[in-house]
Amino acid sequence: MIGEVAAVISALKALNDGIATLKQGAQNANSLQALVGRWASADEQYREVEQKRAGALSYKDAIAMESAKRQLNNFDQQLKDICMMQGQFDLYTSIKKRMEDARIAHEREVRRIKKRRAEFRKNLGIAGTVLLGWVCFMGFLWFVIWFLGQVR
Repeated sequence: MIGEVAAVISALKALNDGIATLKQGAQNANSLQALVGRWASADEQYREVEQKRAGALSYKDAIAMESAKRQLNNFDQQLKDICMMQGQFDLYTSIKKRMEDARIAHEREVRRIKKRRAEFRKNLGIAGTVLLGWVCFMGFLWFVIWFLGQVR
């Protein structure tokens, strides 16, 4: 699990390096396209880790994931600023629309996974109760048989 979180963090580092390159003057379409590609990749990795580990992160990993989420939000603001400076705000809005659609689908999936895990835990509790009842019944039955054997 730590490796997955580390992969998200390293993808965010690559994003920050790309932002620095764009801000230093290498503002061409290829750099912006590569940067948006890295952003999408980092966001996808973040969502995959969150989806796989929904509700099952250690404290340290949860903090790292929250930090990654904040870095992704920070990059979003920086990309917006860069697109505005280049006069390509329509590009930013189309990127955000696609990402919003992906985010909604991702949140639905995470809710579904959490719901399935909660149902599994509930069913596990029911199965444990049934098993305990069966063991108690069998113990009582064994005791009755033993007791009747002692009486005769």
